[in-house]
Amino acid sequence: MSDDRLQSSDAAESVAGKWHLLDLAADETHVPHHRVDLVFHADADQLRGAILSRGSGAEIPLASVQLDGDTLRLQMQAPKDRDQAEMPFLVMHRMNGKFEGSWMPSGKMDRGLKLVRHRS
Repeated sequence: MSDDRLQSSDAAESVAGKWHLLDLAADETHVPHHRVDLVFHADADQLRGAILSRGSGAEIPLASVQLDGDTLRLQMQAPKDRDQAEMPFLVMHRMNGKFEGSWMPSGKMDRGLKLVRHRS
C-alpha cells in the first residue's frame, strides 16, 4: 500500500465512529436533545457516513463523505423531488478534536455547526 493510501486510511480511521452534529454555541458537556447523530465507517479505501435514527438506530446513508486533510465534507441524500446537485455540502474543519463549519452554499442554513464525538 502506498504512503498516500496509508495516510488516507489513518485519516479515515480518525473520523470513524459516532458523532453529534450541534449548533456551534451548544454545550458539549451536556449534549442537547435537539441534534443530529452521525456515524462514519472507514472501509478499505473510502470513508462513508450515515445519519443515525435516534428512534430505531437505523442508518440513513449520506450521499457523499470526503476527508481531505483536516477538512470534512458531507452531503445528505436529496429527497425524491430534488436533484442531488442542488443539495448543499456541510464543510467542516478539524479543530481540537472536533470539527467546526457550515453548509455551503449557506442559503437558509446560515449558522455555525460543530461535530463532536459521541461519549458513552
